Amino acid sequence: MARPPKAAPAPVLPSSPAAALAAYGRVEPKLLELGPEDLVTVYVEVPRAVSSVLSALPHLRELRDEIVRDLPHHPIDMLDELEDYALAAWYADLLYSTPATELDAKKLTEEAGTLREGLLVAAEALAYRNLLDKQRVADIRKGKGHTDLASDLIALAELFRGSWDKVRAKTAVEDAELERAADLGVRLLAALAARPGKGSSAAPKITDAADRRARAISLVAKAYEECRRAVAYLRWHEGGDGDLAPSLLQKPRGRRPNAEKAAAAAAAGASSEAPAKLPADEEGSAAADGALSSAEPANDAEPVANA
Repeated sequence: MARPPKAAPAPVLPSSPAAALAAYGRVEPKLLELGPEDLVTVYVEVPRAVSSVLSALPHLRELRDEIVRDLPHHPIDMLDELEDYALAAWYADLLYSTPATELDAKKLTEEAGTLREGLLVAAEALAYRNLLDKQRVADIRKGKGHTDLASDLIALAELFRGSWDKVRAKTAVEDAELERAADLGVRLLAALAARPGKGSSAAPKITDAADRRARAISLVAKAYEECRRAVAYLRWHEGGDGDLAPSLLQKPRGRRPNAEKAAAAAAAGASSEAPAKLPADEEGSAAADGALSSAEPANDAEPVANA
């Protein structure tokens, strides 16, 4: 008897810009090693792709021991580093999608400085009463320069969030300020990275946003594909990889425009003597439906990254 379908997992997205930034720093050396031949076409928007991967991670990790035991030649590092790859792709997409008008480092720095000081004063008051970690607050206070300013905002947001249930009734800091601090910190890092000669160890070394994004999504898509193949082998007689999201490299299926026109013509009696037939080139397209193509997206699906 076939297994009943499982409920789809709830969407999962990175909740910590600090974690995504740290993951990108760990992954960037691998991104720098990728050549044009290593890039793939992905037909899923990056936030959705990242959500799919993060949602699948618990299931994949449960199977890690089986994969190591039964598939000794499988590149297990792709599973071990999959979360970092996903977070790095999310971070790269955030930088890519930030409008140029929001990358004015001077304006961002002015807002960031005011917000940092307000959050720090509040944090120091809470630390004085042992409601926040005194050493972490002191370390943030030591920050100097624009890069530290951006990192401090992210760190302050994380610090407050970590003890929010305990301190929210004892501070004038509001949720909106913490959300803005985390977002502003990442955007300021993006602005600093976009300034030639102004980068730092915390800013991405790959300065072209589109190239950075294409490399990051290619890395996570290929690693996830390897994990799906391993699960498909281990669970072939139980439904293969049915518990995982579809491949990020698979074209979405949909009705072809010419097929719809042919169906309409047949309904109107234009082809009353013979069934509607697609042109030869469309028949070839139909036969290839679902195959990966680096040249054209399927119907209205736009590729995220092209080789």
